[in-house]
Amino acid sequence: MKKILFLFVSALTLGLTSCSKDDGDSASIIGDWEYVQTGYRYAGEEVLEAYDNDCSTNKDYTSFNEDGTLTDYYYDMDCDVYADSGTWSKDGKNLTVTLYGQTETAKIEKLSSSTLKVSIIYNEDGENYEYVQVFKRK
Repeated sequence: MKKILFLFVSALTLGLTSCSKDDGDSASIIGDWEYVQTGYRYAGEEVLEAYDNDCSTNKDYTSFNEDGTLTDYYYDMDCDVYADSGTWSKDGKNLTVTLYGQTETAKIEKLSSSTLKVSIIYNEDGENYEYVQVFKRK
């Protein structure tokens, strides 16, 4: 489930344009986004850790295309690349991604020319948690 959330969040990597307070430019989700941090938010506390790439020479990333498709690339320990395809759409601050036959909607918390941060709420054992994923433009 975490890999699906990673991919979903990746796909969430916006695509249309959005204003960013950080750089004043309009930022687009279109392009390649590397996984940088992953974590959660619970009871008002956010805990983020560096994303753990299996390959030491290549980094996992998601590519968002103008036509609403996306490809998620990940590397195994031998640095062999695997790719999965899906679709994405953006409506305001909501990023909806379909990947691995599942559709999820995440909240875009930050989108700038260099950073994308998204979160998705999920329920585990009756408790709500927010899964948080941070990307940087490749």
